[in-house]
Parts: sequence; C-alpha cells; structure tokens
Amino acid sequence: MTRLIIGTAQFGMNYGIANSTGQPSESTIRAIIERATENEIFYYDTAISYGSSEEVLGKIFCELGIHQQVRVFTKIPKLAEVSSLASILEHVDQSLSKLKIHQIFGLLLHSALDHSHLEELSKIKQKGLCKHIGASVGHDALFNSELTKHPHLDLIQVPANLLDRRNLIPEILENSEHKQTIVRSVYLQGLFSIVPSKLSEFHQPLKPLTEKLRQIAESFGIGINELALRYILAYSPDYIVIGVESVKQFQSNLTWFRKGPLKKNIMDQINAISYDLDFKLITPYQWPN
Repeated sequence: MTRLIIGTAQFGMNYGIANSTGQPSESTIRAIIERATENEIFYYDTAISYGSSEEVLGKIFCELGIHQQVRVFTKIPKLAEVSSLASILEHVDQSLSKLKIHQIFGLLLHSALDHSHLEELSKIKQKGLCKHIGASVGHDALFNSELTKHPHLDLIQVPANLLDRRNLIPEILENSEHKQTIVRSVYLQGLFSIVPSKLSEFHQPLKPLTEKLRQIAESFGIGINELALRYILAYSPDYIVIGVESVKQFQSNLTWFRKGPLKKNIMDQINAISYDLDFKLITPYQWPN
C-alpha cells in the first residue's frame, strides 16, 4: 500500500513555479501538520538544503507533542569525495537537533553522485540514528535501476509524473524485501496547475500535451492534479511525496489520494499519448531561473 508523505521544501523557502503565495507562514504550516495528524499522516520529507524547513518542523512537532510519532525523511547535501564518516555524522546530528527527534526514519543522500557514501550511511544506521538509508536520485533510469541493487540501499527517491515517465519502469518500481521506492515531483513543481495558455515561453512546447491531459481528466470528471496524483498511485510506489502550501490544498490531495489509482481505461488513454520532447522541459534543474 502506498503511503503519503508531506513534502516540506516550501515550508523553508519559496518553491514551485506555480506557487504564487510564497513560503507559508508558521501558523499555516502548523495548521497543515495539525490536519495531517488528525488524519494519521505522520510522514514528512525534508532536507538540510530546504532553508528553515527542518527547524520549523521540529518546533511544531514539539509544540503538538508528536515528535515521537512522526517519521521524517531528510537528505544530506552534496558531499565531497573525501567526506568522512565524522563529517556526515555532523550533518545527521544537526538534523536530529533541528527536527527534535531521536531517529531519522529515512536518511537520504541528496546527490546520486554520492552513492559511494552509502557504506558510511550504513554505519550511521547501525548506530541507530536512522532506520533506513538511501538516495534521492534524478532522471537517469539506467543508473537508478543499477543503484537499486546496492547492498546497503533501503530507499530510492525518484521523480516521476504524467509527462516524465523515465523512472516508471519495473527495474526501479518493483518491490523487494529490502528496498522501497519513493516518488516525488508528481505535479512537476506545480506545472500542471498552470493553464496551458499561461505557460512560460520556455514551456510553450508542452502546451499541446498539457491540453490533451486536461481533456482526458475532464472527460472523466476530474481535474488535472487529481489525474496526476492517481496516475502515479497506479504504479504502486511505497511512498509518494506531495508538497502543500495550505490546509485546503492538503485536504484536496488527501481526498484524491484516498480515491486510489486511476482505472485501467484512463491509464491506457494517458499512456497512449505519444510525444517526442526535449527532456529539459520536464527536468526542473534545467529550467531557466
């Protein structure tokens, strides 16, 4: 069964191309976490590089008395080739202190190029400072599928969505006894929320595709974002990360999530769309600032 993780990049900085409100206030973040707790959602995804996200989460977890219930995934920033276990431990200790928790549920390398440090992470896991270890990776499906075979890897976090299906392959998604998959970028940093006619000049080549996806969604009486979320649910990842900026947004996402995967006939229509596009259009780190 897929579990819902609340993405918190926007809790610590401005994030997402469709985010018109900026970083939510602490009171809004608190209200989101309260509503999540009421609905027994305890998984959170953050990172050292997400501005003040870890500090804000830790403060609110303590105030609400849920710091022993939450399950937090956090990410270590890009490491130097010569990074020592001691320097990685320093990052981990800082995250634990900011988050006000005793154990990180999922400790991830934030750069796939750091995979050689998984052995050091395994020693941190042995110390009991984290429960699972792994890597947050990019769009190279061949590399990612090979990385899933790493003996120390418990978790792999990949981007995937309606337009970016590079990681939606059995070699990455198929569950094993020792590895779990997390899918992020379900809404392509909010791109699906943008009306096709309002897409930036850079993203204009995506207009026919987003219009077609919206038509499919409308023909089944749902919106494009619900289509996007339930599309990924159909691939049965272990976890799915959803970023929210308001309680209303959280509630909408939870409602869609609880509806479960799209039916086969809808999936067939989506996957029948053929397109040949420049991958930089669906790869956020290659977008112009």
